Amino acid sequence: MIAHIPNESLLDKDEIISRLGEALKEKKPYCLVRIGDGENFVLSQDSVYTMEHTLQQLWVQEANKGRKGVRLPNIALRDQIVTAIREADIVGILAQNDKVIRAHPNHKRVLTNRIFQHFGLEPKAVCNAIVNRELIHYQPFWQMLAEQGARVVLVSRWAGGTKQRLIRPPFNLNIPFTLPFERNEMMESTLEVLESRKDEYDIMLASCGVNAVVLAHQVAARIGKIGVDFGIGSQIISYMKS
Repeated sequence: MIAHIPNESLLDKDEIISRLGEALKEKKPYCLVRIGDGENFVLSQDSVYTMEHTLQQLWVQEANKGRKGVRLPNIALRDQIVTAIREADIVGILAQNDKVIRAHPNHKRVLTNRIFQHFGLEPKAVCNAIVNRELIHYQPFWQMLAEQGARVVLVSRWAGGTKQRLIRPPFNLNIPFTLPFERNEMMESTLEVLESRKDEYDIMLASCGVNAVVLAHQVAARIGKIGVDFGIGSQIISYMKS
């Protein structure tokens, strides 16, 4: 059970890169999603929390002011994320005693454990949920994408700026197109574009909050490509100095 997974059992960066690289070579669908405090709150709705309790949380209050790309209540999104976790190849979870994510300890791994137990979720493989932040600064990740000639699509509010950084050294990526994404209501139209243009890309990096979990899963399950929930990665890259 996930509650007993020690930090030492989380896949490291090199193993994640290896698995993504293999999926690229074999042109097979693959999905990496990540569960942090925001995803925890979406999943907590009418499950481990009452809806009233979920709606009282600061993150949710900020979300309902239009600052997180989703508004709650949203049971449909909760159920989509449950399915994504159940079917994903790798699920990022926060480490025991995580110190990176700025959230109350009760809203991090402790809450994830309760949610996974409630829904009977046992991921195929797990890694640290902050792996996206680590891969940004880990050259082997970018080298793998460049050397394989991977065609990378970016889905994010910051996609345009991120592309301008990633097509230049030291990244040198092939980015055929990008798609803006700011709110949950854009999910279906975005997936329709990704499906209609599926012959133009191999892997998608999505940086759009909790919505990235669903996008990454659907890109793999529905479209047959590689979907990666890249978290805040796109935003960080777009502000990097050349």
